[in-house]
Amino acid sequence: MTSIVANIFLIMVLGWVFRKYSLVPDGAENVFNRYLYYAALPALTFVKIIDTPLKGLGVDFLLVNTLPIIALMALITGLWRARVLDWRLARTAVIVAALGNTVYLGFPVVSMRLGEWAIGYAAVLGSIQNIVIFTLGFLLINVICEGSCPGISSLRKIILHNLVLWASVSGLLISWFAVPVPGLLKTVLSDIGRTTLPLALFTMGLSLYGKSVSGNFQKLSFIAGLKLFVLPLFYLLLAYLLDFKGEAARVGYLEACMPVAVLNFVIAKEFNFDADLVSQSIIFTTLLFFPLLYLYDWVMTLAL
Repeated sequence: MTSIVANIFLIMVLGWVFRKYSLVPDGAENVFNRYLYYAALPALTFVKIIDTPLKGLGVDFLLVNTLPIIALMALITGLWRARVLDWRLARTAVIVAALGNTVYLGFPVVSMRLGEWAIGYAAVLGSIQNIVIFTLGFLLINVICEGSCPGISSLRKIILHNLVLWASVSGLLISWFAVPVPGLLKTVLSDIGRTTLPLALFTMGLSLYGKSVSGNFQKLSFIAGLKLFVLPLFYLLLAYLLDFKGEAARVGYLEACMPVAVLNFVIAKEFNFDADLVSQSIIFTTLLFFPLLYLYDWVMTLAL
């Protein structure tokens, strides 16, 4: 595990160093993000999903990768209803604490720890979770909202531009109905997809330069606790109750442990969340994730 953590961390540090010493120009992470978001990640997601036998996953796979997220959202909503949480924090947390970095960081982690085959399972469960978050989650932020909040048009724009989600959905349909994919197309997409993992980590390092986690410690700790401890715990409890173990269970657990996703910052801008808090939560949970990865790996080996 140390070699995996070191590998991931050093690639991110390399990106940070490149940005600090101006080896890449200002805004380079925006260019890399566009390539990853609109080309590399959809290509990798699509290719891995169509190579994954969906019909062998079963109902347990679906339940264990959706019900913990629903339970987490219900917990946050309940705390708001009980007036334990301010509506602004609850509205932010119901998305941010559920939407983990299952692609930029999740794909490299599961690939290095479990094998490249695991990316297929990760892509499948990521698409399933996104469907839950972009439906139930966005319904809840309109329920929790106590002021003037952006309407459904902003949600529609985010979904339409989420090419990873659409690549997931199309991959799921093609895999389920065994639709043949032309060899040349698959080869091209595979080659593009192979650029994803190191570039995603490098770009994360670029984006962390100059960011700070000072201030908002109480709120950051609350979001980190939900994302890095409560959600993985819900996953483990449900997996235990359903006796869900094995390769697919391990992939799902590691993905449930991922820190806050970068995509949350885009959502924060569109839906009037506290963008500074969301940005800080991405950095804070990412930094916490690396030492916690040892704990996650130990629990995974013991329980799944």
